[in-house]
Amino acid sequence: MTNPFFNFAIAYANALKSLFAELWAYFLIGFLIAGLIAEFVPRQSLLRYLGKNSLGTLLRATLSGTVASLCSCGAIPIAVTLRKQGATRAAALTFLLAAPWAGLVQLTVFYKFLGLTGTTIIFLGALTVAFLTGVLIGCLEDRAWFPESLPTDQEVFKTELNDEQKAQLSLSQRILRALKQAGQAFGELWKYLGFGLLLAAGLKAFIPTPWIIRYLGVHASFNPVFLAVPVAAMVELCSEGFSVFAGQLYQMGATLAVVFVIVLVGVTTDFTELFVIWTKFGKRCAIVYLLTATGLTLGFALLIQKFLAL
Repeated sequence: MTNPFFNFAIAYANALKSLFAELWAYFLIGFLIAGLIAEFVPRQSLLRYLGKNSLGTLLRATLSGTVASLCSCGAIPIAVTLRKQGATRAAALTFLLAAPWAGLVQLTVFYKFLGLTGTTIIFLGALTVAFLTGVLIGCLEDRAWFPESLPTDQEVFKTELNDEQKAQLSLSQRILRALKQAGQAFGELWKYLGFGLLLAAGLKAFIPTPWIIRYLGVHASFNPVFLAVPVAAMVELCSEGFSVFAGQLYQMGATLAVVFVIVLVGVTTDFTELFVIWTKFGKRCAIVYLLTATGLTLGFALLIQKFLAL
């Protein structure tokens, strides 16, 4: 008689192997490009021009998040440093919210699962939510709604070499450094990606596709966008892991609106991120950030669901 546990283990291993075979090239490309960006795009420039709450400042903070190509975990210390160096709360938190979903690794994974249209919608929607969240926080900040305080125990963000020193290196040396940056990024993020793969493999192996279609699909009896909120809040992953997890849900029948909620709410409800915001930006700011980002995400997801039927 066949051991049921052995059958489960084989099914899980096959699902994990299949996922890895589909995704490893996208991971590789994402990390390589992220390494090139880290070496050749001056990251110190992200610490400038963020001292006001004008629309231009918040737009720059949003675009800085796209250039940074960071995971949600990697964006946290930089957001705190931006605040410490004089950036407004709104600018720093706009950067924090925009960076995870403009990361090269996440976008390449999304492209694999969602295709060009789906990836574009997720990308533009995430940046819109980040920008509008920053606008609201900025309005409240300008009206002195948050108690003034600056973080005092966070190290200032430092690069191994400054921009002038980098400019003195040869192209081959900088490419080698870029490869090293890619390796370091992998060293920091592999556990989050791995955990995402493990969860996704569990979904693929053991959760029947009809269940996903029934509860998180287009014809779900209960609006799947609202069901996705507690699902995202319960799962603790970095943005790379969420991209795999949500992508697998989409492949199994979940709507794009559900994917959008999973990836954004999953990061904004992350305990580590909220704890940092609570302690470094203030309690009121953390509450406003959580409620605003989650509310805007739901609103955007409902628009996707209604007008795009995705």
